[in-house]
Amino acid sequence: MLEKQQPIVALGHSTKPKKARPPRNNLLLNLKNDDLELNFYSSLDTEIMNKLLEKVLL
Repeated sequence: MLEKQQPIVALGHSTKPKKARPPRNNLLLNLKNDDLELNFYSSLDTEIMNKLLEKVLL
């Protein structure tokens, strides 16, 4: 027997705006030397990161 087919209809979408997520804190650089380990994340100010790198690498 042939069944009667139902029409396809679009579902209603929510009108609520999506919550804005804060940016992720991504790992940029991981340095290990003997007992010293430094992890630099994206939230770190670039000036501070550069100063730390200068002191560690020189």
